[in-house]
Amino acid sequence: MANAVIEGYAAAANELIPRYDALAAETVLGPVLHLVPAAPCRVLDVGTGTGRNAAWFAAQGHRVTACEPVGAFRLSAAERYGTGTVGWLDDTLPTLEATKSLGETYDFVLLSAVWQHLEAADRPVAMAALADLMAPQGILVMSVRHGPGAPGRPVYPTSDDEVLKTARAHGLAQTFMAHTESVGAANKAAGVTWSWIAFGLA
Repeated sequence: MANAVIEGYAAAANELIPRYDALAAETVLGPVLHLVPAAPCRVLDVGTGTGRNAAWFAAQGHRVTACEPVGAFRLSAAERYGTGTVGWLDDTLPTLEATKSLGETYDFVLLSAVWQHLEAADRPVAMAALADLMAPQGILVMSVRHGPGAPGRPVYPTSDDEVLKTARAHGLAQTFMAHTESVGAANKAAGVTWSWIAFGLA
Protein backbone atom coordinates (compact mmCIF):
# COMPACT_ATOMS: atom_id res chain seq x y z
CA MET A 1 0.00 0.00 0.00
CA ALA A 2 1.31 3.46 -0.88
CA ASN A 3 3.05 5.33 1.92
CA ALA A 4 0.77 8.31 1.25
CA VAL A 5 -2.25 6.25 2.30
CA ILE A 6 -0.61 4.99 5.50
CA GLU A 7 0.66 8.47 6.36
CA GLY A 8 -2.79 9.93 5.71
CA TYR A 9 -4.41 7.52 8.15
CA ALA A 10 -1.67 8.12 10.72
CA ALA A 11 -2.15 11.89 10.50
CA ALA A 12 -5.90 11.54 11.09
CA ALA A 13 -5.71 8.74 13.68
CA ASN A 14 -6.90 10.83 16.63
CA GLU A 15 -10.06 11.71 14.73
CA LEU A 16 -10.62 8.31 13.12
CA ILE A 17 -10.12 5.99 16.11
CA PRO A 18 -13.25 7.07 18.01
CA ARG A 19 -15.24 7.23 14.77
CA TYR A 20 -14.32 3.67 13.81
CA ASP A 21 -14.78 2.33 17.33
CA ALA A 22 -18.27 3.84 17.51
CA LEU A 23 -19.48 1.44 14.79
CA ALA A 24 -20.49 -2.06 15.81
CA ALA A 25 -18.80 -4.91 13.95
CA GLU A 26 -22.18 -6.59 13.50
CA THR A 27 -23.43 -3.50 11.67
CA VAL A 28 -20.40 -3.11 9.41
CA LEU A 29 -20.22 -6.82 8.61
CA GLY A 30 -23.98 -7.27 8.41
CA PRO A 31 -24.11 -8.20 4.69
CA VAL A 32 -21.61 -11.04 5.18
CA LEU A 33 -22.18 -12.27 8.73
CA HIS A 34 -23.83 -15.41 7.37
CA LEU A 35 -20.54 -16.32 5.67
CA VAL A 36 -18.51 -16.36 8.88
CA PRO A 37 -17.95 -19.96 10.03
CA ALA A 38 -19.88 -20.85 13.16
CA ALA A 39 -17.21 -23.22 14.44
CA PRO A 40 -13.94 -21.76 15.75
CA CYS A 41 -11.49 -21.25 12.88
CA ARG A 42 -8.46 -19.25 11.80
CA VAL A 43 -9.34 -15.69 10.77
CA LEU A 44 -7.12 -13.15 9.01
CA ASP A 45 -8.24 -9.51 9.15
CA VAL A 46 -6.19 -7.51 6.64
CA GLY A 47 -6.22 -3.78 7.28
CA THR A 48 -7.89 -4.22 10.64
CA GLY A 49 -7.77 -0.51 11.48
CA THR A 50 -8.65 -0.06 15.14
CA GLY A 51 -9.32 -3.78 15.56
CA ARG A 52 -13.09 -3.61 15.97
CA ASN A 53 -13.83 -6.48 13.61
CA ALA A 54 -10.87 -8.57 14.77
CA ALA A 55 -12.01 -8.31 18.37
CA TRP A 56 -15.52 -9.37 17.36
CA PHE A 57 -14.16 -12.47 15.60
CA ALA A 58 -12.13 -13.33 18.70
CA ALA A 59 -15.21 -12.94 20.88
CA GLN A 60 -16.92 -15.58 18.72
CA GLY A 61 -14.11 -18.02 19.54
CA HIS A 62 -12.00 -17.67 16.41
CA ARG A 63 -8.19 -17.46 16.40
CA VAL A 64 -7.41 -14.12 14.81
CA THR A 65 -4.42 -12.54 13.12
CA ALA A 66 -4.98 -8.84 12.44
CA CYS A 67 -2.70 -6.92 10.06
CA GLU A 68 -2.42 -3.14 10.23
CA PRO A 69 0.38 -0.86 8.98
CA VAL A 70 -0.73 2.26 10.91
CA GLY A 71 1.04 2.18 14.26
CA ALA A 72 -1.49 4.37 16.08
CA PHE A 73 -4.29 2.01 15.07
CA ARG A 74 -2.40 -1.08 16.23
CA LEU A 75 -1.54 0.53 19.57
CA SER A 76 -5.15 1.58 20.11
CA ALA A 77 -6.38 -1.92 19.23
CA ALA A 78 -3.94 -3.64 21.58
CA GLU A 79 -4.82 -1.28 24.43
CA ARG A 80 -8.57 -1.59 23.91
CA TYR A 81 -8.82 -5.32 23.22
CA GLY A 82 -5.61 -6.82 24.62
CA THR A 83 -3.14 -9.20 23.08
CA GLY A 84 -4.40 -12.51 24.41
CA THR A 85 -6.97 -13.36 21.76
CA VAL A 86 -5.73 -11.45 18.70
CA GLY A 87 -2.27 -11.33 17.17
CA TRP A 88 -1.68 -7.72 16.07
CA LEU A 89 0.77 -7.64 13.16
CA ASP A 90 2.51 -4.77 11.36
CA ASP A 91 1.93 -5.75 7.74
CA THR A 92 0.37 -4.41 4.57
CA LEU A 93 -0.70 -5.31 1.07
CA PRO A 94 0.21 -5.96 -1.65
CA THR A 95 2.67 -8.62 -0.47
CA LEU A 96 1.76 -9.35 3.19
CA GLU A 97 5.28 -10.67 3.73
CA ALA A 98 5.11 -10.63 7.54
CA THR A 99 1.87 -12.58 7.49
CA LYS A 100 3.23 -15.14 5.05
CA SER A 101 6.27 -15.61 7.28
CA LEU A 102 3.98 -17.05 9.97
CA GLY A 103 3.49 -20.11 7.74
CA GLU A 104 -0.27 -20.33 8.30
CA THR A 105 -3.33 -20.41 6.11
CA TYR A 106 -6.74 -19.08 7.11
CA ASP A 107 -10.31 -20.28 6.92
CA PHE A 108 -11.79 -16.79 6.73
CA VAL A 109 -9.93 -13.80 5.27
CA LEU A 110 -11.45 -10.32 5.60
CA LEU A 111 -10.43 -7.30 3.55
CA SER A 112 -12.79 -4.51 4.64
CA ALA A 113 -12.44 -1.00 3.17
CA VAL A 114 -8.90 -1.60 1.91
CA TRP A 115 -8.97 -2.51 -1.79
CA GLN A 116 -9.63 1.08 -2.92
CA HIS A 117 -6.28 2.17 -1.49
CA LEU A 118 -4.31 -0.14 -3.79
CA GLU A 119 -3.05 1.20 -7.08
CA ALA A 120 -4.00 -0.79 -10.16
CA ALA A 121 -0.51 -2.25 -10.58
CA ASP A 122 -0.53 -3.59 -7.02
CA ARG A 123 -3.91 -5.31 -7.20
CA PRO A 124 -2.83 -8.53 -8.98
CA VAL A 125 0.03 -8.91 -6.47
CA ALA A 126 -2.38 -8.35 -3.59
CA MET A 127 -4.94 -10.84 -4.90
CA ALA A 128 -2.21 -13.47 -5.30
CA ALA A 129 -1.06 -12.89 -1.72
CA LEU A 130 -4.60 -13.21 -0.37
CA ALA A 131 -5.21 -16.42 -2.34
CA ASP A 132 -1.95 -17.89 -1.03
CA LEU A 133 -3.09 -17.30 2.55
CA MET A 134 -6.43 -19.08 2.16
CA ALA A 135 -6.93 -22.60 3.48
CA PRO A 136 -8.23 -25.13 0.88
CA GLN A 137 -11.86 -24.54 1.90
CA GLY A 138 -11.25 -20.96 2.95
CA ILE A 139 -13.37 -17.89 2.25
CA LEU A 140 -12.12 -14.47 1.19
CA VAL A 141 -14.56 -11.61 1.86
CA MET A 142 -13.79 -8.11 0.65
CA SER A 143 -15.63 -4.81 0.44
CA VAL A 144 -15.10 -2.65 -2.63
CA ARG A 145 -15.65 1.09 -2.31
CA HIS A 146 -17.49 3.11 -4.93
CA GLY A 147 -17.26 6.85 -4.52
CA PRO A 148 -14.87 9.60 -3.42
CA GLY A 149 -12.17 9.25 -0.82
CA ALA A 150 -11.20 11.48 2.06
CA PRO A 151 -8.56 14.19 1.58
CA GLY A 152 -5.11 12.89 2.40
CA ARG A 153 -6.04 9.22 1.99
CA PRO A 154 -5.83 8.43 -1.74
CA VAL A 155 -8.53 6.24 -3.27
CA TYR A 156 -8.00 4.64 -6.67
CA PRO A 157 -10.99 3.86 -8.89
CA THR A 158 -12.07 0.26 -9.24
CA SER A 159 -15.11 -1.74 -10.27
CA ASP A 160 -16.74 -5.05 -9.44
CA ASP A 161 -15.80 -6.35 -12.88
CA GLU A 162 -12.14 -5.50 -12.34
CA VAL A 163 -12.12 -7.24 -8.96
CA LEU A 164 -13.81 -10.36 -10.36
CA LYS A 165 -11.41 -10.52 -13.31
CA THR A 166 -8.37 -10.17 -11.04
CA ALA A 167 -9.73 -12.82 -8.69
CA ARG A 168 -10.37 -15.32 -11.50
CA ALA A 169 -6.84 -14.80 -12.77
CA HIS A 170 -5.55 -15.93 -9.37
CA GLY A 171 -7.65 -19.02 -8.93
CA LEU A 172 -10.59 -17.55 -7.02
CA ALA A 173 -14.28 -18.07 -7.76
CA GLN A 174 -17.03 -15.68 -6.69
CA THR A 175 -19.52 -17.20 -4.26
CA PHE A 176 -21.46 -14.13 -3.08
CA MET A 177 -22.06 -10.45 -3.90
CA ALA A 178 -24.18 -7.74 -2.28
CA HIS A 179 -24.39 -3.97 -2.69
CA THR A 180 -24.93 -1.67 0.28
CA GLU A 181 -24.92 1.93 1.40
CA SER A 182 -22.25 3.15 3.81
CA VAL A 183 -22.89 2.76 7.51
CA GLY A 184 -20.54 5.61 8.43
CA ALA A 185 -22.23 9.02 8.43
CA ALA A 186 -19.47 10.85 6.53
CA ASN A 187 -19.27 8.27 3.73
CA LYS A 188 -23.05 8.04 3.51
CA ALA A 189 -23.29 11.81 3.12
CA ALA A 190 -20.66 11.66 0.37
CA GLY A 191 -22.66 9.06 -1.55
CA VAL A 192 -20.17 6.25 -1.03
CA THR A 193 -21.54 2.74 -1.63
CA TRP A 194 -19.95 -0.69 -1.24
CA SER A 195 -19.88 -4.06 -2.93
CA TRP A 196 -19.34 -7.04 -0.66
CA ILE A 197 -17.83 -9.94 -2.59
CA ALA A 198 -16.88 -13.40 -1.33
CA PHE A 199 -14.56 -15.89 -3.02
CA GLY A 200 -13.46 -19.46 -2.61
CA LEU A 201 -10.55 -21.24 -4.22
CA ALA A 202 -11.59 -22.49 -7.64
